[in-house]
Amino acid sequence: MTSTMTRRSLLFALPLLAGLATPVTGQIATGELNVVDRIVAVAGDSVVLLTQVQEEAERMRLQNPGSVPQDAAGLATLYRTLVDGWVNRLLITQAAAKDSLVKVDEARVEEIVTMEIQNRARQYSRGQAELQEALAREGMTLSEYREILSTQVRQDQLQQMFMQRKLRDAAPVDVSEDELREAFSQASAQLQSRPRLVTFEQVVMAPQASDSAKAVARAEAEALLDSLRAGSDFEALAKAYSDDVGSGEIGGDLGWFRRGAMVKEFEDMAFALADGQVSGVVETEFGYHIIKIERSRAAERKGRHILIRAMPAPSDAERARLRADSVAALAREGTSMAELFREYSDPLAPDTLTVSFDQLDQLPPGYDALSTSTQGQVLGPIEYDTGRGETRLAVVRVREIREAGAYTFEDVKSQLAEQVQRTKQMQRILDDLRARSHVEIRM
Repeated sequence: MTSTMTRRSLLFALPLLAGLATPVTGQIATGELNVVDRIVAVAGDSVVLLTQVQEEAERMRLQNPGSVPQDAAGLATLYRTLVDGWVNRLLITQAAAKDSLVKVDEARVEEIVTMEIQNRARQYSRGQAELQEALAREGMTLSEYREILSTQVRQDQLQQMFMQRKLRDAAPVDVSEDELREAFSQASAQLQSRPRLVTFEQVVMAPQASDSAKAVARAEAEALLDSLRAGSDFEALAKAYSDDVGSGEIGGDLGWFRRGAMVKEFEDMAFALADGQVSGVVETEFGYHIIKIERSRAAERKGRHILIRAMPAPSDAERARLRADSVAALAREGTSMAELFREYSDPLAPDTLTVSFDQLDQLPPGYDALSTSTQGQVLGPIEYDTGRGETRLAVVRVREIREAGAYTFEDVKSQLAEQVQRTKQMQRILDDLRARSHVEIRM
């Protein structure tokens, strides 16, 4: 093993996230033993070194001794697979660095690195002080180790964001039945036994606010808009007044979003605003919004919003209960749940769910009645609180109860189709990157 392997023994004990790209410089001397490292691949403007591949194999061996073959032929095959992985990662990193739509969140990088160092320090009895001593024995300071981690986390983020963007825009690919059955054959050994399952259809209804409640909500939104126009801070008002649980506590921050991610009325306004501009009051099915766009790029926007919901009155809730009773009666008389869903349900609620019996306690209160239900039975209305101060009423029909057993091909066919298609799309992206880059394998 080379001196590089010896020097980085600590890094095996403290595994990193991804390898660093090495610029094309030819063969590299490893320092104290004057061992010449060998280039085993060239990928665009970077190279892969033999020691990098050896180190990755050593990490694999430490984590799972049986994962690294002992015979020469098996080890050569593993090395070639690892080299291909290195080449792919380097090409993705290079392409991501040139993509103006891919931006790393430096605050998130710092957060991940800090958590990683804290986790590593906890492995030592004296914490960070002992970690620094261990690093010093390897000729490295904590600051240098933090910089290595930061670079690797940044590259990992670039790779993930680039592939996510490419996959989001990727054209569909055909997946054959034979490919799905082959994927099932390969996965069947890892599949655990299927638990006892219940599949049910549902119609979920929410009390609708009256016109007077809507008028009160709009007036509140208009008052906040006046405050913003008078110079109030958008982020502070969002934290204080927004009814959006997901973004309110972080100042209304929505991050980057594209068309199709928001309801039409919201995105039509968001994509019409200039950077720094604040909208008027925008009404959607969720309530009344005030939108601020902070940055724009190509087909994306980064912004914040304040949401004011119209809160139903007690009389509105009572009307919803009567409506839910009527829907339950129709379901028991044989009206199809699909028809009832189209006419009465909140479209954002799933119409059909399959859950295991041991997960029923993770559903809203009242759904535990499914544990003693029978196929075809109609339950409800089930009334529950969403946890955001909103009431929902659900009418549920048990479609099927399946006893525990081995997973069948049909059980996982849809998930396999998604996985195989995603794998083929990723391979198409990688093939395109390789076709447009200089790649040379020297193994």
